[in-house]
Amino acid sequence: MAFDYQTFRQAFPYFQYEDAVVYLDNAATALKPQVLIDRTAEFYASAGSVHRSQYDAAQTAQYEQARTQVKEWVNAEDKCAVIWTSGTTHAINLVANGLLPQLNAEDEILISQADHHANFVTWHETAKKCGAKIRVLPILDNWLIDENALISALSEKTKLVALNFVSNVTGTEQLIKRLIQLIRKHSHALVLVDAAQAISHIKIDLQDLDADFLAFSAHKIYGPNGLGVLTGKLTALSQLQPLFFGGKMVDRVSSDRITFAELPYRLEAGTPNIAGVIGFNAVLDWLQKWDFTAAEQHAISLAESVKVRLKSYENCRLFNSPQPSTVVCFVFDGIDCSDLSTLLSEQNIALRVGEHCAQPYLARLGERTTLRLSFAPYNTQEDVEAFFTALDKALDLLQ
Repeated sequence: MAFDYQTFRQAFPYFQYEDAVVYLDNAATALKPQVLIDRTAEFYASAGSVHRSQYDAAQTAQYEQARTQVKEWVNAEDKCAVIWTSGTTHAINLVANGLLPQLNAEDEILISQADHHANFVTWHETAKKCGAKIRVLPILDNWLIDENALISALSEKTKLVALNFVSNVTGTEQLIKRLIQLIRKHSHALVLVDAAQAISHIKIDLQDLDADFLAFSAHKIYGPNGLGVLTGKLTALSQLQPLFFGGKMVDRVSSDRITFAELPYRLEAGTPNIAGVIGFNAVLDWLQKWDFTAAEQHAISLAESVKVRLKSYENCRLFNSPQPSTVVCFVFDGIDCSDLSTLLSEQNIALRVGEHCAQPYLARLGERTTLRLSFAPYNTQEDVEAFFTALDKALDLLQ
């Protein structure tokens, strides 16, 4: 049965606005469905918090149900292994800071050219604090991490490997399970997976993946901004020292002794983003009604059709992932990306231009900036046609 993209699209109130643009920047953030807006508004119209008193018991139940939903969505080990953060960046920093007391100048941390700055910069700065050595794995001409380089880099000194699951630049999906298997075979390193881009495109099975840590942001998968998840193995999460201290994360406090709560609360100091968590619970519940694979295939088919058509433009160069993906990364030789983006934006085409928070990746591409289209299941063939109409007009002005 074909994916009903029209009904899916109707769940997003943005498209009802008269001034709605052709939104093709979904890798940056997804649009928000009505269920998220409604549930968030319901919370802000209510009284209370969570885990405070009897009168907020219903909200506390919704809040903890969201933890169970995430546990099931990624097949995490336990709902106690679901830690709320403000986003992927916060989650990665939580791991980096949490492991810092265990790292020293004899240790090595592996990252790659494929990483977003949230991974790349965080581990560089962590290494500075403890004296550990950073080793950057190269990516091949198909944008996959060089497996031979990974094997060569792994040793007894390797304490952590941070991997990008899906690139926000080219849409390339790393062979993440195989990479983790290689890491397990050749080292005792912990493995952190940045799944910010993967979460909306791949049905992740954390138990099958065998990663120690996995991080993602809710807003990438139709959830609220300012909410993220750190999950993984309980044995790995239990090693982390808290990033923040204060209320909610303690067990007992006295003048001379403080003990921390068990997971997940030990890593969740302070008043949480309750509205965001409850809203995300509603989003995940709503998503269960849709065929995840069919929805993704619809978005991929649109993106792949764009790639085919762009190849017919003489001076267009594409940076395609080795697998079909929802991302279209491209440049036009002799035309400044920002100039082209400006003219497209003036015609109500929302796309991304720049370095995509991935300067090492752009350097590997040999580009200073690129243009990026990224599709979601609510996009349509009409969006594709609108893009090419605007592109042709822009190119007439610039060439």
